[in-house]
Formats: sequence, structure tokens, C-alpha cells
Amino acid sequence: AWALVPRAGALKVAQAPSLNGRVADDPAWQSVPPLTDFWQTAPDAGQPASERTEVRIAYTEDALYFGVTLFDGSAGGLTVSDSRRDSPLDDVDSFRILLDTYKDRQNGFVFATNPAALEYDGQVIGEGGMTLGGGGGGGRQQGGSGGGFNLNWDGAWRVRTAMTDGGWS
Repeated sequence: AWALVPRAGALKVAQAPSLNGRVADDPAWQSVPPLTDFWQTAPDAGQPASERTEVRIAYTEDALYFGVTLFDGSAGGLTVSDSRRDSPLDDVDSFRILLDTYKDRQNGFVFATNPAALEYDGQVIGEGGMTLGGGGGGGRQQGGSGGGFNLNWDGAWRVRTAMTDGGWS
């Protein structure tokens, strides 16, 4: 089944993108082709995404960048919750990335945000058994069969967002 999982590549760019949330206006993203074939995890797991999403991945000598454009037919009705770091992202508009940096399909790092530029991150350990929301019972670590999700892990990263008439980026 893993052979069917799409893979994403990053394009090396000479000029780093501006960190202002405006992907469409930034010349650094113009040469980076977007990834567009996404599916839902909620509310209809496995179904095609209900709205178009474009993800561009670039890197320089010093950093990895994600330029994400999330289209929304009712952008005026985006659901935004708290903007405090690691606040739950359940039942709100959000975007989440899981990086399998060990290439073992077991361990990795989650980075997520919402239209208010919330910084949500955590560490997946042993397939995690995780939900990307905030942990149950007030805990900061969740366990599944043989693994867990460590919400206490805080990476050094920055996110900026911008609202548009057609969604957010």
C-alpha cells in the first residue's frame, strides 16, 4: 500500500521566499510547481479534498519552505480558533504537514497552522497513534500501540498567513 502514497519533492531556489503569508505574490514561488492532489482526513477520510489546495516546497542552503494556498468557496466563513502555540486544531480550518525525516514511516514531526498563523508542532514516535488536536485528558503526550505523540516538542520554525478573497495562504 505504501507504493501508492504520493511523494513530494522540494525545488532548490536561489532566493528565499518572503515570510509574509502571500504565496501568490512572491516571485520566489513562481518557478516551484504546486502539488494539488490531496484528500481529506476529516470529515470524510480518504475522499478527495472538498476545496483546492496548492502546496509548493522549496529550499535554500539554510532552510526548507512550504508555500501553501488553501482555496475556500466561503472564505468569509473560515473557522479560526485560538492563536496560542499548540492550541487544538480540531473543528477549525487548518493545514498540517507530517515530515518523516527518519524515512522509517514510524517517527517524524508535525507542523500545523490555521488562518491566524498558529504554530502547532509535535513529535511522532513509533507511528504515534496521534490525533492532531491537542491531546486528551489535559495530557501533552499521547500513546498508541507502540508509540506516541509528543506535543512538548517545540521546533524552531516560523509561519505567516494571509487571508484572501478566495481563502488563505
